[in-house]
Amino acid sequence: MKYVFVNHELGKDFWESKHDLFVCFYTAFYDFILTHGGIEDLKKHNINDAEDFLKFADFYAEGQKDCYAMGFAFHKYFLEPRMNGSLETETDQYFIGYCLKNDLFVDFIHFLVSYFAYWRNDEGCTCMDPYNYADNFFISSWAALVDTTKLFYFNSETVYHWHSFRIKYILDHIPGTFLSPLPKVGLPKLHVAGYRFLGWYDSDSEDAVELKNTDHVDTAYAKFLRVDNYAYWEKEEPKIKKVYIKDWKRVDPA
Repeated sequence: MKYVFVNHELGKDFWESKHDLFVCFYTAFYDFILTHGGIEDLKKHNINDAEDFLKFADFYAEGQKDCYAMGFAFHKYFLEPRMNGSLETETDQYFIGYCLKNDLFVDFIHFLVSYFAYWRNDEGCTCMDPYNYADNFFISSWAALVDTTKLFYFNSETVYHWHSFRIKYILDHIPGTFLSPLPKVGLPKLHVAGYRFLGWYDSDSEDAVELKNTDHVDTAYAKFLRVDNYAYWEKEEPKIKKVYIKDWKRVDPA
């Protein structure tokens, strides 16, 4: 039997697992660096292929703790750090903007902006008086890349004990990642983070008929409904007292 995920595609906005997303995302990042003037930077860190790059996206790469090596080495390719940055204004000269312009990892990148704010809030880097802008994904390309790498390194069991339940949930529920094995036989119920499974159907049309486990068909079509489980930050952030410093300057440790 052939399985089709209506309006979704494995490797584009659905991934078999969190690890599969990690491989896809960082392989694409490696290819971007390779084709955007980064050959010497890759050689400097003894990275000769995508497999080396995936190994470099590690918590202790080059003896540097907290995924700092990835941040220091390649943050300048990740995004353009700006005070008033946004996904809409990112250019394709940087990886994040390139992905958005080419319809790659779009939902995942939008998710990253919220995840980053949650993570920084848990680390005590934000919600301060005076406000230090640390929850803003676009302020520091180094911080954005380091914490994105941590997203893949940690899971709910290995993350620091003081992280909130929300972070622990997010680490194991990245939108588009399958939480149950891909089907090989039959019509099992599917579990995809960020989505509600609506069932198997006989076609991808609006008048499709839902299939039963006893039905025998050549192709089964799975339908999903997007469910936003990550809107908390957007709702709460405007309520947080912030004191903006007129002469504040962005500080990027890289």
